[in-house]
Amino acid sequence: MKTPDVLAEVRYVTDVNGNKTEVLVPVRVWQALLTSWQELISQLEDKEDSAILKEWLEKRAAGEIKMVALETLEQELITDGLLPS
Repeated sequence: MKTPDVLAEVRYVTDVNGNKTEVLVPVRVWQALLTSWQELISQLEDKEDSAILKEWLEKRAAGEIKMVALETLEQELITDGLLPS
């Protein structure tokens, strides 16, 4: 659903002075907006995750990252209460 289509279905409630005070959005439109926002959030999170991974890979390639064995990492996470023992 495109923005102009959404806006055409939105109705405004005004006070006695003609000032917009509330917005009425049909449920169908609201659900479409929520779906669109969720997709956008997911895309932004994916983009952020990709940027974090890219930065980490660049630091690892430059020797700026200390590598640890998986067993060591697991033990640290257990000690910190982030994994069950």
